[in-house]
Amino acid sequence: MKSKIIKNIAIIFTGLLLLWFAFDITGLAINNTILVVSAIVDEPIDILFLIIFIFCFLFFIMKDKYGKYVLLAFLVLWSIAQFPKWFTADVNSIESYNNFFRNEGTYYTIAQSKERLIKDTYHIILDILIFLSLVSNIIFTIKIRMKRR
Repeated sequence: MKSKIIKNIAIIFTGLLLLWFAFDITGLAINNTILVVSAIVDEPIDILFLIIFIFCFLFFIMKDKYGKYVLLAFLVLWSIAQFPKWFTADVNSIESYNNFFRNEGTYYTIAQSKERLIKDTYHIILDILIFLSLVSNIIFTIKIRMKRR
């Protein structure tokens, strides 16, 4: 596959991730179903996170020679923060997570569990998009490095 096509795939997945994460700032409800509540009040740090993400993404689009590494580092750090939550066995952490999102009223495709962390629908989609963006950016970076050899 040509590197330009791979870069476009990475841009598409990263763009979808950026759009989806922006809903964390604005909030998103479809009909009466709340997918995510605006984080502006509870987690204003997410605004800074979004700005950094936009910067990394634009840097990748405009100057992929260096931007691919900046965006990849950002996605790796985000993955490190996001993905281990799926594997927590700490009952207190699970209960805290469940209570927080139950109080927010966000929608669950899969019912919450007391034994294992089940994320709400917004965060499941967010994690899938992070994964797809991360993988597509890794593939693009490897393809470019192999092409230069």
